[in-house]
Amino acid sequence: MQSTVTLVGNVVTDVTLHQTSGGPVAGFRLAATNGYADRRTQRWVERTTYISVSAWRTLGEHVSASVHKGQPVVVVGRLRQRDYEKGGLKVTVVEIDADLVGHDLTRGTAAFVRSRRGPHIADPALESAVATELSGDVDTRSAYVTDGSGWPPSGLAAVPDQPTADPAA
Repeated sequence: MQSTVTLVGNVVTDVTLHQTSGGPVAGFRLAATNGYADRRTQRWVERTTYISVSAWRTLGEHVSASVHKGQPVVVVGRLRQRDYEKGGLKVTVVEIDADLVGHDLTRGTAAFVRSRRGPHIADPALESAVATELSGDVDTRSAYVTDGSGWPPSGLAAVPDQPTADPAA
């Protein structure tokens, strides 16, 4: 069983994207601020924790393209502890291996662009028509997409009850 943590904070460094043998990895530092009421001083005390975040493979590519320094984000991931020696001293670093990264929409708005998966379509005009039909922006009861020869591209079927061009004509 894996334990996950959720952090909300601001990105305080530029996002870096590196290619590794395990695939692309994006990294950035997150500042998460927590506050509490100090009963002794009768004051509100805020503590900021800085933590490194790593996002691997496709998530890393998307983080690199979408997240920028200063933006509020929500990160869900697993804690990872790394130990190393520096100048004869043992150093322990706690990082987050991100499973999910998104903008904190309580503090602003964001636009989402779905990434393409699967085979790519070579013809840009056809790609646009397919994207329009798949997005629901067209009434598919009165329109259909073909590959230019009168036949629908692979993966799409012509809408029933619609005339199709006869490729033999």
